[in-house]
Amino acid sequence: MTCGTTTIAIAVACLVAHGAFAQEQANAPPPNPVGVWRGTSLCTVRPSPCNDEVAVYRITRMNVSDSVSFDARKVVNGQEEEMGGPMACHVSAKGAQLTCTPSYGVWRFTIRGDSLVGSLSLTNGTKYRDIRTARSR
Repeated sequence: MTCGTTTIAIAVACLVAHGAFAQEQANAPPPNPVGVWRGTSLCTVRPSPCNDEVAVYRITRMNVSDSVSFDARKVVNGQEEEMGGPMACHVSAKGAQLTCTPSYGVWRFTIRGDSLVGSLSLTNGTKYRDIRTARSR
C-alpha cells in the first residue's frame, strides 16, 4: 500500500466507525432522569449567603410525560434536610436535559450516562451554583 492508499483506508475506516457509533446513539433509549442523584452543589458567587453543600436530588415522574418532580435536599451532619420542597421541571424531548424555573432563577441539568450536571442561574443571569452528581445505586 502506498501512503495515499493507507490514508484513504484509514479515512474510510473512521467514517464507518463514526456511522456505527451514530446509529448506536440514535437507537439508544433516552436518558432517564428518574432516581436519586448525590454529589456536590458548589457556590460560584462569593461572598454570598450561599454555602457549598452535599446535595441529594430525588427525581420522580409526574402525570405529564415531559415533567418530573425534583426534590432537592442537602446533607447536614449526616442527615438529609429539605430545601424548600419539590419543584416541577421540564424534561427535553430527548430526555437528556432538565429545566426547572422557580421564581428566583433557572436550574438547568444535563444527564450524561450516570451523571447529572448542572447549574442554578438567578433571574438576573448570575450563575449561582455549579452542580455535579452521580446516580445513586
